[in-house]
Amino acid sequence: MTATPSLVLRGGESVLHFAGGPVTLHRPDKEHHIPLAAISFVHAEGRSVAIVLTASGANEPTIYRVTEVSEAAALAFAEAVTAALPETPAPDGAELVTTSALRTAAPHGRARSTTGTPPWWVLAGALLLAAGVLALVLARG
Repeated sequence: MTATPSLVLRGGESVLHFAGGPVTLHRPDKEHHIPLAAISFVHAEGRSVAIVLTASGANEPTIYRVTEVSEAAALAFAEAVTAALPETPAPDGAELVTTSALRTAAPHGRARSTTGTPPWWVLAGALLLAAGVLALVLARG
């Protein structure tokens, strides 16, 4: 039995990850877990890769596309996923994909904390303010 290497494909704000199981697509706001049985085929073309899901005859297939990638990396990713696809795919791949929302982005690209802990720059500002107040108190006293 041969182990599948972990492959990561980065393009723009998207990241595809494959390690022999489901393909994971990370986007800034969502993460999609795509089981291999949901995939009809993976197509690398130039600097992009498309994951085309299976679909019943009446539906258009769902396509996840990542662009701005290395041509060689796109080809290697497509070949690795294609080699791992099951012989009998699911009839409607979109039903098998799970999507989860990620933390929401704040203005200027900073991620809003969902844990209640303020970002580092808020803590640094509070420390600078406290140091300034202490310096004024010591200077007057």
